[in-house]
Amino acid sequence: MDHSRREGADRMNHAQGSAYERLRAAAAQWKVPAAVREVATAPPGDPEPNQIWRAVWEHTVQLVVITSVDDTTVQAIAVSLERYADAHTLLLPAEASTLEQPLALWWGLRQSLPWCVLDRQVSQLTTPLPVSLHPDCPQQAPPGAQWGTTLPSPAATAAEYRGLVIDHLARLSGARWEPEGTGTLPQLLQQHGINARQLAEHLQLAPPQALSVWRGQTPITPEQAQHLAEVLDTSADDLLTANPALPPAVLHEMNRPLRRWQVRTLAARQGDTEAQARRRAAFGVFTLAARQEDRNDVYWSARADRYFELHLG
Repeated sequence: MDHSRREGADRMNHAQGSAYERLRAAAAQWKVPAAVREVATAPPGDPEPNQIWRAVWEHTVQLVVITSVDDTTVQAIAVSLERYADAHTLLLPAEASTLEQPLALWWGLRQSLPWCVLDRQVSQLTTPLPVSLHPDCPQQAPPGAQWGTTLPSPAATAAEYRGLVIDHLARLSGARWEPEGTGTLPQLLQQHGINARQLAEHLQLAPPQALSVWRGQTPITPEQAQHLAEVLDTSADDLLTANPALPPAVLHEMNRPLRRWQVRTLAARQGDTEAQARRRAAFGVFTLAARQEDRNDVYWSARADRYFELHLG
């Protein structure tokens, strides 16, 4: 075994994992920039370009700066407080962000990330990033910033650090929780000889609600899937997968950073993973809306608020 390489990776893991801890330690000092304090204490908002966020999924943590935003993903560049750099790393001075700390932006590692990994905004760039910059053709750096230099060898410490950042971004980019939603629940019920009346009895639903589920117009909740799985001798996951697909607006609402602490609290109370709790909440929010009279005019944010009020108190 190459012990020197393992020790080098351990050092890089420690450096990467401690970056946000050092940020928290700095924020704990008496002199905290007002802009950082304001962001840290405010409810998380939706992402916007030039913001620096803490991205988290399972055991992966990475600071990133947002460059652009759409309804499902953000384009982001990895950020570190370390001064490791290569030729495609933009080194920003302390005054370039509200953190008032020098930053390294790994521009060559720009990645598309789903909203669900965004955990907390920690800072804001005060110097706009170049718009047309390309990793292989670096243009003039912003005032006070500079590009890193070419690494002397693939074994350089900065190269190992870059590899860890690549791994982190790959795991964050691949984060998924959305249920498949095949819409085959009606066929599954019919194959097992379950009609709308029997479904109402099994799930203790009012006849109109049971009929809506039986027709595939309304999804079943994880709790209902668990109960029905025993009746049909199948798994609750298979039943949830057979639900109708969740509307994009529901997925967007449940991916918002504002919902993350609620999802985590729900997961802790129910012994679920974050992904399981997010699916549970998404189906619950959709089911609440499906029971209202006008399904074409749904304020999803209010529905999500109501769901978490009912389940978190």
